[in-house]
Amino acid sequence: MKKYKRQIFTYAGILFIFIIWIILSEVIKEEIILPTIPTTFQSLFNLLSKSKTYLVLLNSIGGLFLVVVIGFVISLILSLVSFKFEGFKNFIQPLMSLFKILPVPAVIIFFLVQFSQAIIPYILTSMVVIPIMYEGLYASIISIDDDINDEVKMISNNTNLSVIFNIYIPIIRPGIISSLLQSIGIGLKVKVMTEFVANTPNSIGYELNQAKSWLSMDLVFAWTIILVVIVILLDFILSKFIKKKPIKKLKYN
Repeated sequence: MKKYKRQIFTYAGILFIFIIWIILSEVIKEEIILPTIPTTFQSLFNLLSKSKTYLVLLNSIGGLFLVVVIGFVISLILSLVSFKFEGFKNFIQPLMSLFKILPVPAVIIFFLVQFSQAIIPYILTSMVVIPIMYEGLYASIISIDDDINDEVKMISNNTNLSVIFNIYIPIIRPGIISSLLQSIGIGLKVKVMTEFVANTPNSIGYELNQAKSWLSMDLVFAWTIILVVIVILLDFILSKFIKKKPIKKLKYN
């Protein structure tokens, strides 16, 4: 029953958004300011019928996946080392804080002088998602019950890969999923914004920049709908289809 109520409120929220959209578009009556729903969806279907759209999506979304995967591996290693050695945690913390507080426009301008347009979105997105995943993973690791840590020490003297993947990873799985969801959502925003400012070819940001130049707000809204749908699908996949891996028991040596 609670599930159905939750779905009803979700659909009601979506319907409310469309109602507001219809009312505002009727009041404004200017397509270059706020396009109507029919015009936007016509542009959306036109985009989906072009092969170039999927190349653009592959470049932007595929690049984001690459950044998130590499960033996850780096963050996991850093969080495990920080958990093991407090001195390393204190050493790495200022760098993570610096990545979080750096103003994105200033960083983009700096990188535009140093690197090519194609590389900048990857660098800046990495600087954003790695601190998010590092903090989420580290918080999950230090929240592991002391009794479990004591039992692990009894089973194995060393924190080897078997212990990490069979015990620690399943325990912190909710933290991993939460960190991935945050990284994908924020990372997509940062990557598209960086592509927009850097005018990176064959990217969603570049297409939005072109639509802005042509005053084609229907294209801007169409690309926005595509991005929203992608994030919702990724959220659904990570939340519903990642099966919980049972914790394997290690044998005493």
